[in-house]
Amino acid sequence: GARRKGGLMAALDGVDLEMAQTQRIKKLADVIVTDVADLYKMGVELGRGRFSVVKSAVHRVEGESYAVKEVMNETLHDEENLEALETEINILRQLRHPHIVALKEVVATSTYTYIVMELLSGGELFNRIVEKGSFPETEAKPLFAQIILSMDYLHGLNIVHRDVKPENILYITEGGVDIKLIDFGYAGVWAADKQLTGLCGTPDYVAPEVLTWYEDEENGTEYGKGSDLWSLGVLLYVILSGCSPFCGDDEEELLKLVSQAKYVFYENEWQGISNEAKDLIRKLLVVDPLQRLTMAEVIAHPWLSESVAKCRAVMAEKQKTMSMSSNGARPAATTAAPQRARSPSNGEVRTGCTCVIV
Repeated sequence: GARRKGGLMAALDGVDLEMAQTQRIKKLADVIVTDVADLYKMGVELGRGRFSVVKSAVHRVEGESYAVKEVMNETLHDEENLEALETEINILRQLRHPHIVALKEVVATSTYTYIVMELLSGGELFNRIVEKGSFPETEAKPLFAQIILSMDYLHGLNIVHRDVKPENILYITEGGVDIKLIDFGYAGVWAADKQLTGLCGTPDYVAPEVLTWYEDEENGTEYGKGSDLWSLGVLLYVILSGCSPFCGDDEEELLKLVSQAKYVFYENEWQGISNEAKDLIRKLLVVDPLQRLTMAEVIAHPWLSESVAKCRAVMAEKQKTMSMSSNGARPAATTAAPQRARSPSNGEVRTGCTCVIV
């Protein structure tokens, strides 16, 4: 009998947990409806995440189009997934920036949670790189300035994106040049006394300190905002060359190259690209996060500073016409640039890139 009781108690505990999780899911929602179709006419699939599908949708009353991330509530019975969704939604609710995707609302039904965001119809930066082969510096600078200012704003709120890559940067309109940062599914909140832990992101773009969690998922190195700066260095390399700086025959080799910052500037791709651009990349792709450029140093870098100033001026103009509840980019804390020792094999020039982005 006792065994049966134990089984029953365990089952009741399970029910309690599920009820508690259901309450947490409801708490995330701005609106609870029986059927999302009452509010939105759901359209085509735009993409897929680990536990979600993103679809286009039209608001039945406004007639406006949106991108809707659809999450099955069943997947949220896993505590890790639920916590990740809570973090993502709480982060999105804080963000008001011209180069970051805007959240409209969160809708819940008994079976799904829907994150309704503005629809960005210009496609991924990744696809533009594939189409163009690479960006000339005159186009790369204003693009990278937008990305940097969106990241500086995030870091000012102590939010670390943890998955910066061309697939997570979308153009607002087709053929346009303005972008927005998307996908806060891996984002974390940083605090000086509570650094970030765990393996997040995409192998080609992930920082060496984050990779330590790949080898040891219990005792990796704690990390912070610097991990995004590494990813931004990889991103700039990809934008300017159309190649990935780290290119192993398999994942193991790739991760080894990343952890040692072993990359080169191939002559075929980097001919005619300024030394200033290479200098910025070299100072971002540094294994020790404390030796890496800070966000303030990136903004002040000679390759980028003028473009950042122009981008800020454009943003200020736009802000006049938009009532934004949260002010633009906050400057990151400035620190004196540390002396950087660099192995000469990292970032040296060679011919012929073998790792074209396709």
